[in-house]
Amino acid sequence: MTTVKEAIDTMIQSRNVDTGRVSGLSRQIIVQMNTLQASILVNFESLPGISSSGEPHLNLYLQSGAKESLRAALRAGIAKQPSLKMTINSAYRTVAQQHILYQVYQRDPKLIPLAAKPGRSNHENGLAIDVNNYNAWKPYLLAHGWHWLGGNDPVHFFEDNGRTDVDDLGVKAFQTLWNKYNPNDLMTVDGNFGAQTAAKMDRCPISGFSIVTLFRMGDNGSVITRIQQGLTHAGFPTPVNGFFDQKTKDAVIKFQSKKGLTADGDVGPMTLKALGIKL
Repeated sequence: MTTVKEAIDTMIQSRNVDTGRVSGLSRQIIVQMNTLQASILVNFESLPGISSSGEPHLNLYLQSGAKESLRAALRAGIAKQPSLKMTINSAYRTVAQQHILYQVYQRDPKLIPLAAKPGRSNHENGLAIDVNNYNAWKPYLLAHGWHWLGGNDPVHFFEDNGRTDVDDLGVKAFQTLWNKYNPNDLMTVDGNFGAQTAAKMDRCPISGFSIVTLFRMGDNGSVITRIQQGLTHAGFPTPVNGFFDQKTKDAVIKFQSKKGLTADGDVGPMTLKALGIKL
């Protein structure tokens, strides 16, 4: 299992920075963001006129307002030049990808001369795109709400039709994911990418977190027996029969509510920890 830190070390040694190496972790972060805030990021890959390399580092997501502004610019460009395609080099960038860029910048500025701290790049807000053939698309983008960063970064366009706190939401999504998969090593979910969050990011697997084992209605076996024993011992008596029935689920919900956990009746890592059960 390659960690984010190990991947960064390899990139610096090989002189080749590739944020696509954390594509698995990035996908999980995007899903978690849309769980925390429904549809905060929407895919724009299917818009007419979009062309991309399909490389792993590309996350073709924007906020909904920016997507509609992009749709209008594409429509205008295609109306004038039907064969024109917009080649996207970069769009939404996850906090994991920004962490890579920032760490390389901090450690080897000759390799990356400038990078924003994670949680502070407008690519993390879902309001920016990098367009390879920017000269062809510049007039259409500018006419439909997009701004051009200028000669220092000519491929970069950004929009302001959306929320500006999505970068913080991306950090919260990562912090929430970490806690979900590491119930014995929790961190504060505050949207602040400080030293603690950076250290835990370094320890993450680049392919993403493993699937969590959940125990729920209909399951049976020795672990269910231990869960029922734990619930009964904690003051939420339930028949100890090794079958996860409605009475067991009701007891789990009451236990979760008392412990301040998500009261959904499913027993995952955090509920197991609260019951004192190690698998």
